[in-house]
This record gives sequence, C-alpha cells and structure tokens, in this order.
Amino acid sequence: MDTLTICTTCADGQGRALLEAVENEALARDWPLPVRGQACMSACSRSCTAALQGAGKHSYLFGQLAADAASVEALLDVAAQHAQAGDGLLAWDRRPERLKGGLIARLPPLA
Repeated sequence: MDTLTICTTCADGQGRALLEAVENEALARDWPLPVRGQACMSACSRSCTAALQGAGKHSYLFGQLAADAASVEALLDVAAQHAQAGDGLLAWDRRPERLKGGLIARLPPLA
C-alpha cells in the first residue's frame, strides 16, 4: 500500500502543521491512502518535507513545502498519481506545480 509521510519536526512546527492540514483534508475527502508523520527525515535545509512510498514502487522525497492549502492539494494530488502508477513513477509534466521544483530524491524500488 502506498503511504504519504510528512516530517513532523520540520521548520519549528511547520511540519506538524502541514501533517495536520493534510490529515484533515484527507479525512474530509474520505482519502483511501495512509498519511503518517515521521520525526526528522534528514532534509532540514529543504524543509518542510514529505515522502511517497509503496511496495515495488519508486519512492520520492519532496521538500520546500509550506503548511498551506497549495501544498496540501499538491501532496494529495501527487499521492493519488503515485498510487495509480504501477511502478510509482511520476511524470514531471503531471506533477503539481508546487512539487516540480522541490524534488530532493527519487529512489528506485527494492527488488
């Protein structure tokens, strides 16, 4: 199952605020994918950060996010794309604008 993970220790509470905003919107939409928090994802210079992971899929780490409606929308949109893609690859031109410049890493799936 795909998971959206958000750093809870980013930017003096902004990571926690982003997580709570995403969780609230996910509940409002009856979102089927798990959203979880994780203390420190070691990308402090690019905070706030969020990751997408799924079994047999490419993983992504995005940074330079804000605890605002645009980041919430972008994360839920890209999480849906990631869940639909069999290998988890996200086409750059289909990514929300907010996530085009903030990519920190794309990791290949484990074999």
